[in-house]
This record gives sequence, structure tokens and C-alpha cells, in this order.
Amino acid sequence: MPIKLIVSDLDGTLLTEKKVISDYTKEALMYAIEKGCHFIPATGRALGAVPKEVLHFPGVEYVITSNGAAVYSVSEGKRVYQCRLCPCAIETVAGLPRYPEAALEIFIEGIPYGQEDYIQEPERFGATSFGAAYVKKTRISVKDIYAFALENREKIDSIAFATADPAVKEKIRSMLLKEVKDIYVTSSVSHMLEAGHINAGKGNTLSVMLKRLGITEEEAMAFGDGDNDMEMLSLVKYGIAMKNGSENCKKSASYITETNEQNGVGKAIYKFVL
Repeated sequence: MPIKLIVSDLDGTLLTEKKVISDYTKEALMYAIEKGCHFIPATGRALGAVPKEVLHFPGVEYVITSNGAAVYSVSEGKRVYQCRLCPCAIETVAGLPRYPEAALEIFIEGIPYGQEDYIQEPERFGATSFGAAYVKKTRISVKDIYAFALENREKIDSIAFATADPAVKEKIRSMLLKEVKDIYVTSSVSHMLEAGHINAGKGNTLSVMLKRLGITEEEAMAFGDGDNDMEMLSLVKYGIAMKNGSENCKKSASYITETNEQNGVGKAIYKFVL
């Protein structure tokens, strides 16, 4: 069957370390779109943090955001699907023990918010130099992020914790899975722990979009590099992991392509899209 849909994660996958799409990959995407393929970016980012280069790329009609918690129509400028966290989940999270080594982010209606000290010094919580610049550019600083989360508990898409301490990350993961009902916990990069509704996740939301577009799993190609991409890669026939991806991501894939710095997405498109 011909490939009718290409879905791609952004950071570590479609984007280079400078957070842009390489010219080679742009040409490959245009080649696929001219062949009749749909192209849907799928990211852990909130809509407000998705690069304009991605949103305005020719052929992009939908974008999956916040690890599957929300889908937006670019042309209509509105949300067409959502799977938010339950308010009770936010209340439970707010009552859990807090670690000074971990910073909380919340995504509300496409806008990312972060606690004040994290925005001021992202590197302290594990961000790279490029990541730190991205955080400072895209997040809205909130002094009391937990109080803010409770005030907005009805409209939170997802949350995330940033920490440079792997032990703290695992303690938070265990707490969330043990104490919070109906929650999905994943990780896009080593210092991040992301959580959404149990029915969210890129894989479940991609399944919704396949039905919306009338495309089967056998006609779809998905790219990813993180644990949060695993279900998405497992769902489709052409589930492709980046060479720079996590070991779990690679195990869920049917094919491994070159790294994001070596035009891995573009090379796989030219290999499989005929």
C-alpha cells in the first residue's frame, strides 16, 4: 500500500539540534506531500511552543500537541480534539511531596507555564544550552505554579517535571503512577517526566486522527526518538526510530534511520515513500 500519512515527533527527530528542519528533510517532506501524503507533526510541546516553521510548513493541516492531549487544525486555528487531565488528578499532584530538585510545568489550552526558578535557570534542572534558550523563550513564568495549577485544574492538558537528578525523576514517576488515577506517564528526554490523561498519548491520538482521515495503520509512517513516541511507532506499519533515540523507542520501531543531525527523517521518506 502507498504511504498516505507521515507523522513526526519534533525534538530529536524532525528538528536538528538548532531546532530547525534541515533543507534536505524539507525537500523530502515536499516530495512526500506532492505524492499525496498528509503530514502531521506530533510533539510533547504545547501549541504555543511549536516553531512557526513547523506550523506553517506546506501541507500541515493538523498538529498533535502535549503528547496527544490536544490536536489543532492549523487552517481553522482551533482545537479539534482533546483529552485533558482530570481536575482530581491535578488536586492529587498538588498534594504530593515536592522535591526542590524538580520543576513543574503545566500546559493550559496550548500555552506552556513554568515555575519561576525554572524559567530563570533551566540548566539547573537538566536542560541543555539549546533547551534552556527554548524554555526561556516559550514558557510563561509563574511564581506559585502549584496554586496556579489548582486555579486552572479544569483546563490543564498535561504537566511535566524537569529534573537533573535521575533518582528524583524515578521517585516522582512512582508517586504519580501509585497515587494519581487515570494518568499516563512518559518521557521525551532524559531530564523530563511528562504526564497526561491515561487515554492521551501520541499513539491513542494518532489512532483518532487515522480514523478522521480515513487512513489505515498500514498506510501510515511515524518517526520518533523518545519513550513518548513508542506507542505511536508501534501502531503503524512504518514505525521509524532515530538512531539517536532511546533504547525503548528503538525496540518499538520496525526500522531505525539516521540521527536527526544526519537527516534521518528525510532519508527514510525517500526510502519508503514511492
